[in-house]
Formats: sequence, structure tokens, C-alpha cells
Amino acid sequence: MKKITKYIPTIILTLLCSCSDYLDIVPDNVTTLDIVFNNRNTAERYLANCYHFVPDHGSVKRIPGMGAGHECWFYTTNDSHFDNEVSFYIARGLQNIDAPYANYWDGEGGSNLPMFRAIRECNIFLDYVRDQHKVNDLTDSERKRWIAEVNVLKAYYHFFLFEHYGPIPIVDKALPVSTDPEGVKVTRMPVDQIVDYMVKLIDDSYKDLPPVITMEATEMGRLTQPAALALKAKILLWAASPLFNGNKDYANFRNEEGKPFINQEFSREKWVRTAEACKEAIESAETNGCQLYDCSMDMSYSQDLPEEIFYSMNIRQTVTERFNSELIWSVGKQGTNELQNLSMACIVPSLQQGSGNGQVTGSILQSRAAGVYAPTLETAEQFYSKNGVPIDEDKEWLTSGKYDNRYTTRQVTSADKYNMRTGWTTAVLHFNREPRFYGSLGFDGSTWYGNGRTDVNDLNYVDGKYGRNSGNKWGFNYSITGYFAKKVVYYQNAITQSSQVVYEYPFPIIRLGDLYLMYAESLNEATEGDNNVPEEVYTYLRKVRERSGLKKGVLGQTEDIGDVRVAWEKYSNDPTKPKTKDGMRSIIKQERKIELALEGHQYNDLRRWKDASKELSKSIKGWNVQGEIEEDFYKVTTLFVPRAFTTKDYLWPIKKQDLQVDDKLIQTYGW
Repeated sequence: MKKITKYIPTIILTLLCSCSDYLDIVPDNVTTLDIVFNNRNTAERYLANCYHFVPDHGSVKRIPGMGAGHECWFYTTNDSHFDNEVSFYIARGLQNIDAPYANYWDGEGGSNLPMFRAIRECNIFLDYVRDQHKVNDLTDSERKRWIAEVNVLKAYYHFFLFEHYGPIPIVDKALPVSTDPEGVKVTRMPVDQIVDYMVKLIDDSYKDLPPVITMEATEMGRLTQPAALALKAKILLWAASPLFNGNKDYANFRNEEGKPFINQEFSREKWVRTAEACKEAIESAETNGCQLYDCSMDMSYSQDLPEEIFYSMNIRQTVTERFNSELIWSVGKQGTNELQNLSMACIVPSLQQGSGNGQVTGSILQSRAAGVYAPTLETAEQFYSKNGVPIDEDKEWLTSGKYDNRYTTRQVTSADKYNMRTGWTTAVLHFNREPRFYGSLGFDGSTWYGNGRTDVNDLNYVDGKYGRNSGNKWGFNYSITGYFAKKVVYYQNAITQSSQVVYEYPFPIIRLGDLYLMYAESLNEATEGDNNVPEEVYTYLRKVRERSGLKKGVLGQTEDIGDVRVAWEKYSNDPTKPKTKDGMRSIIKQERKIELALEGHQYNDLRRWKDASKELSKSIKGWNVQGEIEEDFYKVTTLFVPRAFTTKDYLWPIKKQDLQVDDKLIQTYGW
């Protein structure tokens, strides 16, 4: 929402600050609420308050998906940037029951947003606005829309908790002042019941939402029909995934009646239901003008950009171009000022890396390039080769010895001048990769289009070795892995003599590319038998891959590699992989890791797939950023050896004190 949360009157701030405990669900002053809902103006501000609790999905520090996994790593926890850097503590295996990190249950542990208070505010709003005798100057259509928005927000806040805690209480009503202490206690509900509740909230409401936002200056970010349906699809995707669909690891996670919170029998029908919801959301989005972003839509680009830059910018601008055609839902600035500061490489000496945030003027942030949000070596290796297949499957990489020697170095020639600096020596790993690799990651010797230079013959470059502009030059604020999260940095940010001018953007909560991949995944999983992959699975993967430059006629490609069947048949050592359900599952997972890299999805995907036990138990690796010359810098270095990711880590604990306050609550299994 562009500016919807900017103005909240003192009377509402009093309500928001009345209590920090989620169990305190009784408003302090009923008379005050009657005043708030006495007219349209103050009621609309309370609507803005209901949106206020949507977490900043671009926040490296607080959103678990951005920092709790292994996509990126940080050089230290002992730095001013890391005050309340809660997600990184989770990545280091420090989650606990005494003072849980990213504690969205209570709004503590650096989360700052108690989701149960958000739900309470939604319930208060609904109680008053549903009353036809309240907000008398509100039209019938407005009333229906506002009620629908807050119902969907209530579903979203339940879902945000559900993603992290699994079985949660359903809080459907704001309790009256007279409620006794026993009446305010809550219990965790079975997963399937929670899912049905969230879906029903959306099904009963979405038709009263507008299909598109027409008053862009004041309403961008408010919920639409496509956004609500996409949220429903994501809820059902989680319900159908292995974490919640027949997960016998949680057989002993039971309620007071002894019934499992998570259904113990796998249901293929859940995937069928998910596929139907994804298709409905896609049709709604596309009917209302949503389409995959590409640079040819943007007249600010030169139409004769080299293909290497054009397709690498497609993935970058999909995220950073404000309110572009692919965005289905986002609210506010989503923490993208700090995100860009923490991600930007110091590509010119004037940025100095030195300090943190500077002065904010409007939507512009004066800052320096910290570069500490550092993609890991594992992240760099997950991107495809230029042939659109994994590098450890690419026959060209395997037969030539390129894969086995990927950590050795070679010199860049003019053939790669738009991706890397001619004459530079860099890792073999960095050559012959797909465009999303170059659009998502900065690395020693890589080009950095924009940010002060858009002349393709005079580009910025990353100089990442020890003591150099982009490397560990000051002893602080540097990439610990040697990689930079270029994807999340807007290319039109300007570089001044002492800082960069950062333009914030709405970080995507849901975008169309994500929805396409959700649809492909659910169709594949819903299919009976192992050799009957639906054609639409290939179709929707093709849409995402072709936008990314994986297609015939681009970058000299002579094969139709947008179709994974063609790419694997021609270039993979496992040519039949796309023809089976299991093979397509693996391909879709990697496609999500690549397409949605650095957007906060991978940590949650690994959890819902039940792959985290394997993937998040691996050591964190990068280059030796203390190296001053190629021979030293390009040595694979182990940065951190995590403890094993076990069953209990899939779902988060409830704070121990909460269990003492509410004896009806049951602690998360394993904690």
C-alpha cells in the first residue's frame, strides 16, 4: 500500500500500544472504538491499521525466509547492522523456547509484529463495520469491500503463523470485555481445520474485492481478487505439501484428545484442490492484466540492449521495478531501503562501504553499500548452465572436465564482456551460465549494469578481493562469501560522491512467476502414476524459462530449451528425467530455487518439502575473501558448520512463558 499506513491518529495508536501480550484481547476503551467507527474517515484509518501488520517481506533481519536458511550468509553477528538480526540467529541453530527469535506469536524476539494482535484488530474492525448502524456515511459497496479486505487479511495473518508454527489457534472473534480469564485461553487446532477456515474466509470474501486497483495514487497495495485467490492457492499448496500431508514424523504431535494435529494419511486430493486453486488464481490475474515482466515493456530501457544484459535484467527488474505487471500483491515499502543497502556491492570507491543507513528523504534513502547480504556458494551453483540444465548434469560440463574444475580459474575474453570484465581472471564456475545467474548475483569481475552506468561499453564492475573496492577493505561491511545479491538492487539507484540514492520498491509477497511454478508443482503432484506428466506442467515451466532467456534463438541457442524435455534430451546426462513425476518434481524444485532466489522462498520451500533436514544441515561455503590474488581468493572456504536440522526445527516453538499463562496450549513437537 503506497501510503496507506502513513497516517494513523493518536486515538488508534493508543489502541495499538495498549498491550504487548497476544492474550490481552479485550480493548481498553469501548467508547474510544465507538468514536473511531463513528465516521468513514476514522474507520478507513483503522482499515489502514489492519494492513499495518503485514510483515516487511524484504526485511533481511526479520523475515525468516530472507535470513534463516542458507541462501545468503553474513560476515558477523557483532555489528550495528545486526541489531535484532533474528533470522540469522535461527540460521545458526539458536532458536529456543525461553526467548524465541522472530516470535511472531507474541510480537517479540525482533519480529515487532504480533500476529495475534493483528487478528484481534481485524476482528474488532469486522465487528463494527458489519454493523449497519456504524460508519453511517459508508456506502454499501465500500462496506462490502472493506469487510472482504479484512477477512482476507485475517486469513493471511493466520497463514503467516501457520507457515511457521503449523497447528495454531483459530481466533475468529473479538471477545467482549466481560470475558473471564478462562475464556481468553486458546488451543491449537488440527492443520486441516485451520486450512479450511482460512480458505473459507477467502472464498466468502474475494468476490467483493476489486479485480484491479484503479486509484493507483492512493490504493496501490490494497487487496484485489487475484491477490486473494493467489493467497488461497498458497495456503492449499502448504496443506498439500509433505510437511502437512501425511507427515508421520509428527505422529506424536497430538492434542489433548490424543488426535494428531497433522493428518497421518497422504491425500492426493489435496494436490488436486491446490492445482484448481492455482489455475483459478492465474486466470484471475491474467484476465486483469497481470503478465510476466520483461524489459521490452519498459520504455526507459534501450531497445537494443545486448541479449546478455536484457535477459539478466528481466529477473532483476521482476523484483525491483515498482508495481510492475507481474506483481500480484505487496504492501508498502517492504523494507527495501535497508535490503538494498545490505545487498549493494561497493562498485566505486566513493561508496566506501563504511557506514550504515544515511538520511531518508521521502522514498529516497541516502546510504552506502554494505554488501553484507551475501549469497552462498551453494546458491551460485544451483543456477543452470547456459543450456538450461543443472551444471552437475550438463554433458558439456561433465565431458570437458569443466564441472570437476569449476573452482579453478580462467581469463575472461571479449566474448563474455557483458557478463564479466574482459581480461579479468575468475572462477570457471562463472562462465557459460544462464542469464538469471548474472542477473541475480554479483561476483569478483562481474558487470553491474545500472547504478550510475547504463552505457554497455562503460559498465561498473565488482572488484571483490581483499582490500579492493568491493571486498574486505575496511575490516567490516563486506561479503563473507564473495557474492552479492544484485537481484534485489534497483538498477536506477544513483551513486553520488559519498553514497547511493536508493529508490524503494514494493517487495513481492506474491508474483505471477511464483504462481506459475506453484501450478506446475501441484499439477505434477496431483497426477496418478509416475509416467503421466500433464502437458500443462511443461507449458508453465516454459513460460518462466523463456522469460529468463532459456529459449531457441537467444544467446546463440539452437535448441528449444524452454521445453525441459528438449533441454534434458539434448544436454543432460539424465535425458528421461522430465518424463517422470519424480524427475519433474526435482526439476520444479530447482526451477523454484533459481527463479525465486533471494526472495525469501527457499527456506520455507525446503521446510514444506521436508528437504530441510538434508539441505540445511550442509556446511556454508564461499570463496576465501581474505585472498588478495586469484590463487588465494578462489579457494573454497567453509564458513560455518551448522548443527543437524532435525524434525523439531521444521515448526517453531511457542515461548515457554505462554504455556504457563495458557495451560490449554501444547508446545510444538520436539521443543
